[in-house]
Amino acid sequence: MNPFKGKQFQQDVIIVAVGYYLRYN
Repeated sequence: MNPFKGKQFQQDVIIVAVGYYLRYN
């Protein structure tokens, strides 16, 4: 597994989580 790709995936998850947090607060 490519470490860079894993890092990018983690960043996308954080962005989605923040988007949900802002939407429901």
